[in-house]
Amino acid sequence: MFGSCRKRALHKQLCLILSHTITVSLGIYIIAMILLKETLNPFIIGTFMVCMLTVIHRFTLCRHSSRLGLVAKRLSKLTIKEDKPFNKQIYLLLCSCIVYCAINIAASVVRYLSSHREIEYQRQQIHLYSEYPRFFAAFKLFINIYQLFFFSLPVKIFTIYFVSVCHDIISLFEAHKARLTSQSVRDYRCLINSYNYLRDLVNEIDSKISCIVFWAALANLFSVYFGILGILEVKAVPIEDKARIYSFAVFDTFVFFLMCLWADRVSSSAASVAREAYLLKGDADTSALHTQYILTANQDVHMTFGGFFPLRKSFVLASFGTIITYSVLIKDKFSY
Repeated sequence: MFGSCRKRALHKQLCLILSHTITVSLGIYIIAMILLKETLNPFIIGTFMVCMLTVIHRFTLCRHSSRLGLVAKRLSKLTIKEDKPFNKQIYLLLCSCIVYCAINIAASVVRYLSSHREIEYQRQQIHLYSEYPRFFAAFKLFINIYQLFFFSLPVKIFTIYFVSVCHDIISLFEAHKARLTSQSVRDYRCLINSYNYLRDLVNEIDSKISCIVFWAALANLFSVYFGILGILEVKAVPIEDKARIYSFAVFDTFVFFLMCLWADRVSSSAASVAREAYLLKGDADTSALHTQYILTANQDVHMTFGGFFPLRKSFVLASFGTIITYSVLIKDKFSY
């Protein structure tokens, strides 16, 4: 819808304008926040990075939103076995997003209700706060909720979408493996064509959404960084901010781990087909095709991090190690 150069209907044009207006508005707020702040500390740096990455993710998501529909349409045409336990897990993930939003909204409201403490803190950061304290306190509450619904939440929802796409791809590989093992007389030409189709399907889907995956993963990572940085200074912040900080650290870690875990499962499901192909016994008439099928099944299949490198579980450990290291370094460099 947003990436097409063809003539758009009026309501689509309005949606495009509204979406980019929302994106630009928070971008202006981020710039103003940096220009008006008189001192820098880890809290400000973390807020700036999270806001900036969620803005970029929203822009990318809006620009390539038509690709998400094409991927969903492509997968819906394929025969995929319904997985009721997985559907329940998706419902639980959606419910956890609601709880995440409720915690952050409640924390923002409590902070506004105790705005005398907020005003004193912000007066040390922004000179204009001294002249219009109540206005700035209410405006900050609005911005927090605005940023949560229009920027942070879309990152989480896209992650759930990505998990669903990975699940469907895994189901297709599992169905291919079941077909491979159930045949008494195997048609290797058909199996080779089927596997090549699945590999091309994964590459096509990855090429459409890898850019959005890249910014969603970065946004989740820096939310985790923001949470860890806050935990290191948790004694210096009010209880409502502790709730927000722990929600960032716990929920965003969980979401990022899910993204890497399901992407890794795509690669594992494809690799399981290759292992199964090795165990098959061929005869003289089919040995050449059997070998060709083994070579075909041994080609790498994976979802990528922006097209740069495969997204695997090991990426979680490497990322968290880097985040913790830089959190400690920045904490030592800046002080509240």
